[in-house]
Amino acid sequence: MRENEFLLIVGASGSGKSTLIRSFNGLIPHFYGGEVGGRVTVDGLDTRRTPPAKMASIVGMVFQDPENQLVMTNVENEMAFGLENLALPREEIQGRITEYSEYFGLDPFLERFIPQLSGGEKQKVALASVLAMRPRYIVLDEPTSQLDDESASMYLDFLHRLNSDQGIGIILVEHRLERCLSYADRVLFMESGRVIADGTPDEVMPLMRKNRLVADFHRGVQGNGLGDVVLSARGLTFAYERDAVLRGLNLNVRDREVVAIIGHNGSGKSTLLKQLNGLLRPAEGTVAVLGRNISEATTASLARDIGYLGQNPNNYLFEDTLEMELQFTLRNLKVPEAEWAERIDWTLRMLDLERYRRSFPRDLSCGERERAALASILVGRPRILVLDEPTRGLDHWNKARLASILATLREQGMTTVMVTHDYRFVAEHATRVLSLDGGALTEVPLTKVMELVKVCGTEA
Repeated sequence: MRENEFLLIVGASGSGKSTLIRSFNGLIPHFYGGEVGGRVTVDGLDTRRTPPAKMASIVGMVFQDPENQLVMTNVENEMAFGLENLALPREEIQGRITEYSEYFGLDPFLERFIPQLSGGEKQKVALASVLAMRPRYIVLDEPTSQLDDESASMYLDFLHRLNSDQGIGIILVEHRLERCLSYADRVLFMESGRVIADGTPDEVMPLMRKNRLVADFHRGVQGNGLGDVVLSARGLTFAYERDAVLRGLNLNVRDREVVAIIGHNGSGKSTLLKQLNGLLRPAEGTVAVLGRNISEATTASLARDIGYLGQNPNNYLFEDTLEMELQFTLRNLKVPEAEWAERIDWTLRMLDLERYRRSFPRDLSCGERERAALASILVGRPRILVLDEPTRGLDHWNKARLASILATLREQGMTTVMVTHDYRFVAEHATRVLSLDGGALTEVPLTKVMELVKVCGTEA
């Protein structure tokens, strides 16, 4: 990498992008282990011989899953943690916390308990904490995957200014390429663990198109919901301590709809999804699944009818093999063992995971882990599927695969509700769009979402 460069690393899910960038600050091999050949040097320092603590002041890292690097209880302490490890004076620490929390709009959250933040808010905290250390290089793995378009644009603009005004080298791994190609000086294209192309965005664009990392806009779903209401909410009200999130919210979802819920970071989208399957209970109001009021139902019993996939696939993967993960679901749902083989074969085939049947799930790439976690839900064959940021970490090809899966499941009678910031995916594949703002839902015409896609430059 040349000095003061903005480098974009692209490639299909599982091509080795995350593994490569973890070697830039010595996390490979010092933390992740493995067999390593060759050398990585940063400003003359060999990352295999230099302690990660020293490398951290030179190469800042923002992970794909912010939960992996947030270690303190509240936002202010998290931002102070790295600065204290650099032994900076207290006044300098406070000044940097103020500077970066103001820029990212984190001032109101400084005392907030981090687990209560939304995924997008956690991503902002992770970046702000790294930037406050003022490293010479910043390496970022899918940093905008959980950000709304306004926040994502601000995020990338800020990285560009750091690069152009302060000379900080930026190394960025992204799948939403339309957002960031205009910022890149150079693009590396990876395939099967190797860099197979290295050039300007224009030079690498034909290869990106050939491999379906970018593609033309295509509306891939027809029609709307059919028949009866299968999921409803009436007058939902919910608050975390004193912070009201949902205020008298109403929702109707009909059979075989693909409903997308959009909204700014922190608007309460994930909180709403957790109300629908009983993970959280409203202070007021009711939720009905397939006509049944769930107020007295357990989350475990609801799992037969409504499958919920949260933002972090690692929360679903804890067995030694993928096949055992699916068996775990079937056992807990009390599915007769005579049906297991057929259900597991169907699920692995549906998600193109057959070759990973006996693999350790956490060794898979981010996109593969997303599909593995989804498999652990689908194998139970719920009538309703609830997805929180399902395209996070997926390249365009894998998003198209996910859309095909949702379309097939819809044909087989499944209804889908998803929360996402991926407006292009919404415009191409949702049958209906709702926006959550001020604790309530409003209908959004699909034509308006399509206009937003064009304005935000996500129509490659």
